[in-house]
Amino acid sequence: MKNAFLILFFTIIKFFLSAQACSEFPNIAKSIKENTKICPEAMVNDLVQLNGFIQDIHPNPFLYITDSVYYQSYKKALSAASSEKTVLEFAEIVADYVHGIKDSHTNFNPRDLLFQSSRKKAVVPFYLKEIGGKYYLEKIYLESLPKGCEILRVNDFKTDSLYNLSKRFCFREGDALIPQTEIASKITGIVFNLFNSKPLISFKYVSFEGDTLLKICPTITVKKMMRLKNWYDSEELTYYFDKNNIAVLSIKSFETRNLSKYKKQVDLFFNEVERKKCKSIVIDLRDNRGGLILAQEYLISYLNKAKLNKQMNYLYKRSKFDRFSLLPFYQRWQFQKRARSVYPRGIISKEYDFFQSPLGTVKTILYDYLPKNQLNKVYDGECTLAINGFSMSASVLFASWFRDNERGKIVGTPCMGSISGTFGNSATIRLNNSQFPIMISTLKFTPTKYEKIQLEPIQPDVLIQKNVSDLIQKTDPILNYLGVIQP
Repeated sequence: MKNAFLILFFTIIKFFLSAQACSEFPNIAKSIKENTKICPEAMVNDLVQLNGFIQDIHPNPFLYITDSVYYQSYKKALSAASSEKTVLEFAEIVADYVHGIKDSHTNFNPRDLLFQSSRKKAVVPFYLKEIGGKYYLEKIYLESLPKGCEILRVNDFKTDSLYNLSKRFCFREGDALIPQTEIASKITGIVFNLFNSKPLISFKYVSFEGDTLLKICPTITVKKMMRLKNWYDSEELTYYFDKNNIAVLSIKSFETRNLSKYKKQVDLFFNEVERKKCKSIVIDLRDNRGGLILAQEYLISYLNKAKLNKQMNYLYKRSKFDRFSLLPFYQRWQFQKRARSVYPRGIISKEYDFFQSPLGTVKTILYDYLPKNQLNKVYDGECTLAINGFSMSASVLFASWFRDNERGKIVGTPCMGSISGTFGNSATIRLNNSQFPIMISTLKFTPTKYEKIQLEPIQPDVLIQKNVSDLIQKTDPILNYLGVIQP
């Protein structure tokens, strides 16, 4: 009897201790640092909540995959969450599930999780470039290692295993596999800094003389990394004219902070093109992750030689997160007032009907109009478009229009989306227990010409990739190919 009582007592104590070992509402920074585990019930609740959000918000999560594939992925995530996991292990489960939809706008960004982890954490910002199965340094904080050197290991992570881990956190649009590999190699720095737990960070690399060396690199805190100048492109739009009178317009983002200023800059560029009588221009949308539809359409207005209307179907789903629901009170009031004044005419009336519909309503609205610029000008000379795997969202829509209207040659690498458009207008939700921030699409943009969805990304006419020599010599292979003399 006594032995039975002791067994029962220790069983209860063991159960109590194991129950206390995991957390239902983990503090991200503390949990990652102390390797705390999340309770299965908390993870399952988050996954159920996430599935509910996707069903309620996303206009069509089964566009690129079948519903059976989606639910298999969902069940796999639930099964993986049936036992205790660390915060980072659960992050991998969530990333696999969310990115399985193959919608680049429905994603779980490891950068957001890194910023959530700890503002004081020591990190080394760096980018790698995968070339022929090896990984070369593209950029590093304070240039503490030579660009173009082969990286073998970062702390305990071999670069190939780090790349594979990064790929789990890498989203894609449809079957854009090559762009996914580009992104995966570039976010290795973010993923390493998220998973690394050591205060000192060492790189094992191969020198240009062939020696294998080890170097501890200077670190910076996550908080300071967020404010680093000369690391992220601060200028959203720049341009120059080379000695051969080739005009190069580089737009790093359509997510302009000031649309009026952006339009004036585009106006100034094309005014200068006209004044200098340039016969050739380069539109560089590499690393442009998208932004405002109006911003990319304003660029289209200057290149639309045939002056054809832009026809695009918008697939909406009515929810508390659609773009009409998220309008500030005064803007929503203005929208309703304008719609009632012209009803039932115009696109705004169709938007108003959708706005009035019950939650869950799915509706396609055709937007058919001619993009115009403030100077009422069109450039009809030779034009080349440069893209890469980081050309996403609105950049994909621009590339689709560029290809469809035979406006010129496309060079670079495939972009993150097909000629039949992309999803967009993501809403951010937070999971109740883990507090992970998840982006979910609320819109699908499809050019009317492409009712059948294509999964393959837009392929360039000329495939141009960086090689090791380009990294070392800091040369731009695309501009070299185009004969542009760089400033």
